Amino acid sequence: MAPRSILAFLCVLLAGGSLAEERTITLVGDKWCPFNCNDHPDHRGVLVEKAASALAEEGFKLEYIEIPWSRAIISVRDGQYDAIVGTGISETPDFHFPPEPLANAHHSFFTLPTSAWEYQGLESLKDIRIGVIQDYSYGGLYEDYIKENQDNESRVVILRGDRVLPRLVEMLGLGRIDVLVAEERVLNYHFALSGQENPLRHAGLANEEALYVAFSPALDDGAEFAEALGHGMKKIEKSP
Repeated sequence: MAPRSILAFLCVLLAGGSLAEERTITLVGDKWCPFNCNDHPDHRGVLVEKAASALAEEGFKLEYIEIPWSRAIISVRDGQYDAIVGTGISETPDFHFPPEPLANAHHSFFTLPTSAWEYQGLESLKDIRIGVIQDYSYGGLYEDYIKENQDNESRVVILRGDRVLPRLVEMLGLGRIDVLVAEERVLNYHFALSGQENPLRHAGLANEEALYVAFSPALDDGAEFAEALGHGMKKIEKSP
């Protein structure tokens, strides 16, 4: 190859760049502040910002889109989007996960202040009506209890769609459910937006759950993206 041809070839390679330099990863999830949300123009939630910083270390850009949770799972599984934020391994076991989670969730039971009910295991749920969000795992509560009672509205009320948490809070206030299941920090954030402390009574912890950004099984390079996220997180942890 002539010197001029070699130079031209190298220019093409340099102009093309790496896959990471060209790739923007599209991340989806439902509104779940403070973990992931679009409420603040400069901060998309702690999980999204952590993932964005880690992936930037590996040369990737990140776009975050809010859609209902059930649709987020289906759309990422089908490959319409690259990754989902705030998921647990039990919710999307077929997805590609990085080695370490980005945070931990505390899925808890909440009642009105006038209630004396306390969570004391699954048996204590049988005489009450709980309110939950469709396709949330709640750290295993779905498999352990919600799934087998999902068609029994005297025990489980399942809501779907956008902005579900405020609707569940309203149902609790109206007495249409006895207990609300929610992540503690998410519920606190919901009330903080209106300038108040959480007025609901914490009635016990359902489960703790590791939270991840996980990548679509439909992507040929989904496992590589998960590995890149893990590498990026290690770089951030080592930086001063």
